Amino acid sequence: MRAWAALLAAAGLLAHPPAAGQAPADEAAIIMARARALPLERGVEAVEAYVPAETVRGGSGRPLPARGPERAGFDPAALEKAALWAEARQSHALLVARDGRLVLERYWNGFGRDSRFSTASMMKAVMALAYGPAVAEGRIGLDDPVGRHLPEWREDPRGQIPIRRLLAMESGLAFPPQPPGPPSPASPTLRIMFAPDIRAVALGVPQDAPPGTRFAYSNYDSQLAGEALAAAVAPERFADFLSRRIWKPLDAADASLFLDREGGSPHYFCCLQARAMDWVRVGELIRTRGRVRGRQLVPAAHVEAMTAPASTNPNFGLQLWRGSPHAPVRRYSATIALTVPAAEPFARDDVVFIDGAGGQRVYVIPSERLTIVRIGRAAPDWDDSALPNLVLAALRR
Repeated sequence: MRAWAALLAAAGLLAHPPAAGQAPADEAAIIMARARALPLERGVEAVEAYVPAETVRGGSGRPLPARGPERAGFDPAALEKAALWAEARQSHALLVARDGRLVLERYWNGFGRDSRFSTASMMKAVMALAYGPAVAEGRIGLDDPVGRHLPEWREDPRGQIPIRRLLAMESGLAFPPQPPGPPSPASPTLRIMFAPDIRAVALGVPQDAPPGTRFAYSNYDSQLAGEALAAAVAPERFADFLSRRIWKPLDAADASLFLDREGGSPHYFCCLQARAMDWVRVGELIRTRGRVRGRQLVPAAHVEAMTAPASTNPNFGLQLWRGSPHAPVRRYSATIALTVPAAEPFARDDVVFIDGAGGQRVYVIPSERLTIVRIGRAAPDWDDSALPNLVLAALRR
């Protein structure tokens, strides 16, 4: 792996790489160098060439058991329609599991079973799941004021925001306005993604509304929630806590976190590098209400809290999206132009899903014992309910 300092040195931005954990002075140069160089869609090898990473240790990584579509209750020809729909939309991977057994596993564009992908905001749900064991151990509470765990905000009014409000994207924190013109190091989107000290960036966000009064999807909220969790499990590193309490017991393969600098903060809102099959395991953890092979990894009550509707948005829980009630056009906030359609209602009213930019999805349908994972490039005609509805239509009655 070429760390970020080596990249900047090669670009002539640093005469000498700084010591581990030390942020260089030229933040703007770092932000723009990373923004120009980092190919987030190309997979773990490309991403880790430009940023430092921290390993999340897994177990054996052995493949999930498989079962033929017919034995699992599917019409194979109808299930193939779902695969064709995904293939036509620049997908790299599509996996469908029922009762934890794969009934469809398909890869395209040179990707395969052992490929790891940068799946953008899907990391948010993993961070939220990691709260479960930390809460069970009494290290942190969802209703704790965040300032209890972030010393910089201990005497700040923002420190009174309950952690639950951060996880539900209803903190009242402002998303700083985007400066006009081409991308610049002043961009709040680029700063939270590429700055060499994203904890400091997140702590600098102002508050402009009372907690619990509006929904606004924000990487800043997720980063602050992750920083609070990391403080609660210290001195253990978050990557080690995640490995020990979730990733290794899931028997997933090694994964990696995107860091802001060597020894620095993980991106709690983005970019866990993991295999598609291991995202099935994450979906299954939600479907089974936190239980794996007879072991309760995440308290069932915590999974229920994650999947319950937020007070300000019935289609959002705690870092998870909900398919019901039907939202023909899903908005991320009043200030974000991006929307995602779902032309038809989800065919089951208990669909919850993990959302990553560009149609990265983990759909969980407990009533049908299903988990569906799609990873790929952004598709201009992506429709949120189309793929799960095609899979559901393939079930035999």
